Amino acid sequence: MAYALLLAVLSATSSQMAADGVTDDTEAIQRLLDAAAEAAPGEVFLPAGRYRIDGTVYIPANVTLRGAYQGPGRGAGTVLLATGGKGTETGPGCIVLRDGPACVRNLIIEYPEQDAQAEAATPYPYAITGGHSSRIEEIFLLNAYQGINLDGAHANLVRNVWGEPLRVGINVDHCYDISRIENVHFWPYFTLEKPLRAWVQANGVAFQFGRSDWQYCFNLFSYGYGTGARFYATEGIEEKGYAAGVTNGNFVGFGADRCAVGVDVEDVFSIGVSFTNSLFASFAVEDGRAIRLGEGNTGNLTFTNCNFWAVTGAVAEVQAGSLTLSACNIESWALLTKERACFVAGGGRLNVQGCTFNTGGLVAEVTSPEARVSIVGNTSPETMRVTHAPDAPLVTGMNNPAVELTPTAEQN
Repeated sequence: MAYALLLAVLSATSSQMAADGVTDDTEAIQRLLDAAAEAAPGEVFLPAGRYRIDGTVYIPANVTLRGAYQGPGRGAGTVLLATGGKGTETGPGCIVLRDGPACVRNLIIEYPEQDAQAEAATPYPYAITGGHSSRIEEIFLLNAYQGINLDGAHANLVRNVWGEPLRVGINVDHCYDISRIENVHFWPYFTLEKPLRAWVQANGVAFQFGRSDWQYCFNLFSYGYGTGARFYATEGIEEKGYAAGVTNGNFVGFGADRCAVGVDVEDVFSIGVSFTNSLFASFAVEDGRAIRLGEGNTGNLTFTNCNFWAVTGAVAEVQAGSLTLSACNIESWALLTKERACFVAGGGRLNVQGCTFNTGGLVAEVTSPEARVSIVGNTSPETMRVTHAPDAPLVTGMNNPAVELTPTAEQN
């Protein structure tokens, strides 16, 4: 009954909806959503067309805003032309989902004033901001400056998202109930072979995570970003009761292709973050990394059954925290910096076990006696070498062929 009623409301007010790409349809859409809230749970359907949104559309709890877009990838259907918030990264963007089981699905969001011929992207707020228990599905973000913000969006579900957010794709923060993100594909739909491509390659972050407890991610892909996945420590927000912290969780089927840094860890939870069945090719810059654990990291990362190839610099750099790789395939590294080691350890702990190297050479460079490194049970067709600082606690064994160890000169 509610669904039929809401369809009638939409039909009765359709003359107020221009859908011509020129007239601002923000208020007309909001009236439908507010009417749906009075009969919630309900749904507002926007037929195929081009709806200009100069303000913000707020989706109430227990209401779905649905369009006619069907993925995957570029397609036609219901297009929201977002213009509000130009020039600023903060504030409400095109769509905000209120706390409660609100939903947005089957929409294309395009920023008509974003210019692929420019040298830098024009800032805008997040295209979609989620709330508690929000559901975001079947969305194409053609050229949003920032894509989806899940700050405080506890128990969210995001899946089947395509497009090219330019600065940040998806941000997760202050989530204390399970956040699930599935089937996301970020690729240069907007900037391919355009001047703006270089800016995205240098500055873009496909996915980033602050505080998220039990984060679940499945089949996330990014191409041509400065960073595939960034993990950072967030501050608390006292007025909202949000605690500070970092992320723990698992990532299955993650892909970072042509990303200067595949996984960049400023900090994660000691409970750990796991990547399984994932692929990394960091060949975008001269000294690219597949994995980087920074000096401020206090947590643990594990990579299992992952593939690494076309890495221009080191596969992994560890400065703090712990990194474990097991049953991984390492095709190549140091493609442009020939003397770069596959693994660089300046601190923390590095465990490489049961991995297959498809080439030999300088496998590890242990630059500090503070770094604890274990390289055990790996295979290679050629000799594997390790250089290490004197007195560095280094363990090797059961490698085939055996690892050659070379201490570096002591520094005065």
